[in-house]
Formats: sequence, structure tokens, C-alpha cells
Amino acid sequence: MSAKSRLLCTTILTSALVVLSLKVKAADVAVPTKAPPQVPAWVAPAVDGFNWKVGGLGGTLANRSLAGGQGSLSFPIGNAFGFQLDGASGSFDNRYFGAVAGHLFWRDPSRGLVGIYGSHTYWDQFGGLHADHVAGEGEAYFGPFTVQGIAGVEFGNSQTAVTSVVASPVAVTTFFQTYDVRTRFFDEINLAWYANDNTKLFVGHRYLGGKDALALGGEVALPISSPYLVTAFVEGRVGEADYHGVWGGLRLYWDQKGGKSLMARQRQDDPYNWLPESLFSIVNSVTTSAGTVTLPDGDGDGDADADGG
Repeated sequence: MSAKSRLLCTTILTSALVVLSLKVKAADVAVPTKAPPQVPAWVAPAVDGFNWKVGGLGGTLANRSLAGGQGSLSFPIGNAFGFQLDGASGSFDNRYFGAVAGHLFWRDPSRGLVGIYGSHTYWDQFGGLHADHVAGEGEAYFGPFTVQGIAGVEFGNSQTAVTSVVASPVAVTTFFQTYDVRTRFFDEINLAWYANDNTKLFVGHRYLGGKDALALGGEVALPISSPYLVTAFVEGRVGEADYHGVWGGLRLYWDQKGGKSLMARQRQDDPYNWLPESLFSIVNSVTTSAGTVTLPDGDGDGDADADGG
């Protein structure tokens, strides 16, 4: 065999031994694989399934009669987010009112909620008055305590009307009432305490229509055998000028799973319905003015002359 042939055979044999050696080593060494992503402990959804609540209410608000109903519809968006639609409608000072609001939020039912809020409120007074609210929303849960609130900007329209005319022998005075819902900051905040899973009391602050008020309220589940949760509630306001009132009624809760306590429903299902208190943004914005016209006194006797004589 020539030297060239021997060199070629040696090269081929050496290459084969190297490849075989690498294969053996590869078989002995465990090849690391990419670790699967760490899956966190199960997190409860922002909204525990489709749910709703409806209620009827009656009372007074700013020395005016209030009667109507309110309701909310909530549903999950994925696992971490939820949406709630609120509505209220009825009679306020014997005139129609209607309101609608929406909540878009992230929530961890063990910790709290963060979201955005918007509402529109209409009152059939002086051709139509409305107040709108855009705000951030938040809730935080600490054992039996819940801190919840909305804060942002309110704005609306302005209407003026003649409310009365007073005539005297020398003058005519006309009284005007103006509702002017200006663009300004507002807030609604509650500190709630659950005395037990089915009894809630709260104290809070309101700043609507440029006026402050103390908010008080409570809600308790009634011992009624039903697939629904039935509660009684009452709320009161004590504040500046006409920022006061008291109203109450009954609510009916329904959810897909059922059997939940009041506290569980309010932390797992539906955020707080802030309607119809938005009416205070309108009634707190009222002012009264007067204009007087002096009648002519042609004969100088101190009395106005109806015929100029």
C-alpha cells in the first residue's frame, strides 16, 4: 500500500473514532431543556362570572322628593379585568331623571381594584340639565374593611328660568333660578366596615357641585330563603347648604354561582353603584337672582301710573 493510501485510511479511521467518541459522550451527558414558565398560584378573576343587581329606592335629596330604581350588570373581560354598567331612573322633585355609568377595571379580589369610571346624569328641569363625571376608581381590602372611591372631573350645562314675578305699586321684581354645572374636581369616597359577612356600614366624604358632605350608610342581608340575595339599605348625607338627604330601599342580587355573602359579592362581583347621588352635582350648582323694573310715576304722587295720567 502506498504512503498516500495509508495516510487516507488513517485520516478516515481517525475521523470515525472522533465522531464515535462524541456520540458516546453526548449520550452520557444530560442535555438541559428549557424550564417551563413558572405558573403563579391561581388568581381569582376580577369578576366571578356574569352577575346583576337591581333595587328600588325612595326618600329625599336636597329638600326634594326622590323615588326610582337602580341596577348594575357586571361581567368578566378575561381573568384580570371586568366591566360594569350602572343605571338609575325615576322621579326627582316630580320630574324625570335618568343616569347611566360604566366601570372598566382590574381587580384582585384579595387585594383591591383599580379602574376608570364615567357617568351621565339627566334631570328634566328647565328644558334639561345634565352632569357628567370622568374619574379614576379604586378599592382596597383590609380584612373586614374596604376603602373605595372615585375622583376626577365633573362638567355639565347651564339653564336659567323665571321662577316668580312680584309686582308692587312702584315696581315689578322678577326672580330667576340658574343651574350652572361647572367644570371642576369631584370625589366620592367610602370607608366600609363589614360587621359580619352580611352586614355593612360605611362613612365617607362627598364633594359634588362644589360642596362638601358627610356620607353615612348601611346595608344588611335579609333572612329570606331564595336563590337571590335580598338586602335592605339606607344612606344619608349631611353637608353644606342643601347638600343633605336620606333615602333607602331594597336590593336583589343574582350571580352564576349563588350562595355568596354580601361581602363576597361586593368584592368578587360588582363594584359600588354611585348613582343616583350624581344629582347633587346639579342641585348644588343652583343660584337665585332677581331683577327689578321701576314703573314710571308721571304725576309725582309716589305711585306708578298705569295709564300715564
